Amino acid sequence: MKVVVVATRKENAKPEEFAPHLEEEANHALRMYRDEYVREIYSRADGKGAILVMECDDVAHAERLFGELPLAKAGLLNAEFYGTKPYRGIVAHVK
Repeated sequence: MKVVVVATRKENAKPEEFAPHLEEEANHALRMYRDEYVREIYSRADGKGAILVMECDDVAHAERLFGELPLAKAGLLNAEFYGTKPYRGIVAHVK
């Protein structure tokens, strides 16, 4: 299942709290990409976080994997998880 994750920096988190985690955050995200859990990853244009497209068994699996990221472990992020399925317009027209 593809799961879209919208990660947002907590409003009370200070920029200096992120700095010690950024290198390991990038390394961990790249390992998740290598292991085929992260399919796409973007920085948000508003600078408030990231968007990930993950390939997981289900939303709970994505939540567990996301929770292993250093910034998530440090309690610096909020995240919303959206499970997806094929668009019904396409499914209805496939014979």
